[in-house]
Amino acid sequence: MVLIDATAPVASAAHALGCRVALVQRPGSPVHELAGDETDYYSVDFETRPSADPAYFTDFVDTVLRPLNPVTVLSLTGAGALAAATANALLGTPGTPVDAVKALAAAGDPEVGDGERVLRAHTFTTDGAHRWVAAMEEGGSPTRPEQVLPERALPPEEYGPALAALTGLLDASGLPAGPALVRLALRDGGVRILTASHGTGTDDENDLIRRLTGFDLMSSSLRRPLAVPAAPSAAGPPTPAEPCAAGNAGEAGR
Repeated sequence: MVLIDATAPVASAAHALGCRVALVQRPGSPVHELAGDETDYYSVDFETRPSADPAYFTDFVDTVLRPLNPVTVLSLTGAGALAAATANALLGTPGTPVDAVKALAAAGDPEVGDGERVLRAHTFTTDGAHRWVAAMEEGGSPTRPEQVLPERALPPEEYGPALAALTGLLDASGLPAGPALVRLALRDGGVRILTASHGTGTDDENDLIRRLTGFDLMSSSLRRPLAVPAAPSAAGPPTPAEPCAAGNAGEAGR
């Protein structure tokens, strides 16, 4: 598995699945807290340089990632989502379509109007069916499930329009699977999209959502493209001979 723009908890969770992991990080990202002895690490400007030099990232995928024979390329951040989708398209590995990632990133108007509340909506899609996992007031510190479960955190006059806006956006983007983070502006029963991205929230948000809702966005996002069950079996975690490993990862590139 290749992870782009991973955090330490994400890298650790991927290793726990029994995968050989390769990390693609932005220049200047910390190394030691992410990379272990069985980790390939590459420092690549995957976010800004490809716009000016499209061949730069394409060459990296073809010359560095392709020989690793990864089963998938994945990012759990909005910043890395397009690079991961592009890599999967070039490699022919399963992943979110580039057009879906671009459609989400282009959605909405980020300007917050007077009197608007900002809600961070965390969703997860499986086979085109969208689940609204959590609704978190931006800047808030929820401590109880009823503060983040969407149908309980919002009154009916806001929940219905917000759910419709989310479903419409995700359907229109063509997102087939995986997480999305959508910022919504709410005021007087009206709802509009501020920003959207293909990915989860912060590590702290993911942990809070897991504890208050029981849904593990990070684990589900990592397991989905590998077809690994949502919970470990009695036999323990998968071994490298299972779907995590499509081939030998090769030597570390640091």
